[in-house]
Amino acid sequence: MRNQFLKAAFLMLLTCGMGFLVSCSDDDGPDKGGDGTVPQTILDAFQGQYGDTRATWTTKDGYAIAEFSGDKGKATAWYALDDARWGMTETEIPFASLPQAITAAIGESAYADWIPDDEVDVLERNGSEKLYVVEMEKQGVDVDLYFTEDGVLVNEYVDTDGKGNDYTGYLPQTPESGIHDWIGQHFPDARIVDIDKESNGTEVEIVQDGVKLEILFDASSGWVQTKTEYGYHNCPDVVRSFVQTHYPDYYIDDVDRYETAANIYYCVEIERGDWEKKIYLDENGTEISRPSGGDINIGEGGVTVNAALEAFLNEKYPGAVVMEKDYDDGRVEIEIRHDGYEKDVLFNFKEEWLYTTYDIRQNELPEAVKASLAERFGTHAYWDDIECMETPEGTFYEVEVFDELDVYVSADGNIIRVED
Repeated sequence: MRNQFLKAAFLMLLTCGMGFLVSCSDDDGPDKGGDGTVPQTILDAFQGQYGDTRATWTTKDGYAIAEFSGDKGKATAWYALDDARWGMTETEIPFASLPQAITAAIGESAYADWIPDDEVDVLERNGSEKLYVVEMEKQGVDVDLYFTEDGVLVNEYVDTDGKGNDYTGYLPQTPESGIHDWIGQHFPDARIVDIDKESNGTEVEIVQDGVKLEILFDASSGWVQTKTEYGYHNCPDVVRSFVQTHYPDYYIDDVDRYETAANIYYCVEIERGDWEKKIYLDENGTEISRPSGGDINIGEGGVTVNAALEAFLNEKYPGAVVMEKDYDDGRVEIEIRHDGYEKDVLFNFKEEWLYTTYDIRQNELPEAVKASLAERFGTHAYWDDIECMETPEGTFYEVEVFDELDVYVSADGNIIRVED
C-alpha cells in the first residue's frame, strides 16, 4: 500500500510539470480565460524554444503566458492556446545595453533631458518588428517611448494610471492577404509594427528606410492613404527649405507626408515658443490650403479617451467627435470634429488643457479683429490663411498679412505682435 501511495505521489509531481521543469500556477483557471491547464503542445513549444527552463504559467485572452528567467534576464512569453504558436517574448535589459542608435535618437529628441528608467523592455515578436520600450521621467510624469532597433520612434504614451503594461496590444497580427500583397509590392523591405483593424478599414504601421509609415485600407482591403512621418533631422529638403525661407524663427516639430489617389502633400508642424502652426505644402514645396479630406483616420468617431479628457471635451466642445489621439513630446493631442471644424486640442503632461487650434475664414473673424487689421494694414491686406487659438487666457488669431507678415491678434482686436 505504501509503495502504491509513493508511486501515485511521484506521478502527480511529473504531471505538474517536472518533466518540463514547468511549475503550476494558482493563477491558472477559468477566471484567467483557461481551464486550469496549459496544453502539452504549448509546453513542447516552450521547451523547444527555451530548453529546460522553469516557468510559471497563466492563461489570458487566448494565450498561455509563461514567466521565467532566461539567458537575458526576466522574461515573459506568449503562446496561442489554439495552435501553440509563439507570439511574443518580453525581456528586461539594462538601459546601458540599448543599441547605440536608440540612445542617439533619445539624445536628439525632446526627451534628451528626461531621466530614463534603469530597465528597458524588449519585445521580440513573431513576424513583426522588434521593439524597445524605454520609460522616461520628468517632474513626476512618465512616458513610454517605443523604438525600433535602428532608432525609429514609432510610438509614445504618457503613463496616466501608473499601471504596468502587459503589452498584449503588441502581440503580432497577420494582415489580410490583399493587404499583405499590396504592402509586399509597394514596400518590399517593410517591417510591420502594428495592425489595427476597425469595422470600416485597417491601419497598418510599418517601418522602412528609417521612417515610420501608416497605411490605411478600406473595408474591402483597398488602399486609401499612406502617411509617412518625418522629424526635424530627416525631413524632406523641400520642406526644410520652405520653412527656413518663410519661417526662419520657427523650428520644425513634425512633418507628415500624405499620399492619396487624389494628391500628395505635406502637413508641417512648426513652433516658436508657445506658438504652434500647421502649414501645408504640395510635393514641390509650394504652400497650399489644407486639402479637403486630409488626415483620414480609419478609427474615425471610434477613438476613446479617458474619463477626465472626455469630461473636458463634453463641457468645452459638446457634441464633438474624437477623430484621433496622439502624443507629441509627452503632450496629449486630440483631434476632434466640432461645429464643422477640425480642431486640435492639446493637453500638458498632467492632462490639463493648454490650447485648441483650428483654421477659420476671413469672414469668421470678430469685428474687433477686422477693424484693427483694417486700420493698421488696410481692408484687403489679409486673406483666408487664419488660425484661431483658444487658450485658458482667451482666444487669439494668427493672420497672414501681405503674404509675408504673421500678425497675432486677441479677440478684442489688440495686436499682440507682428512677425516677418
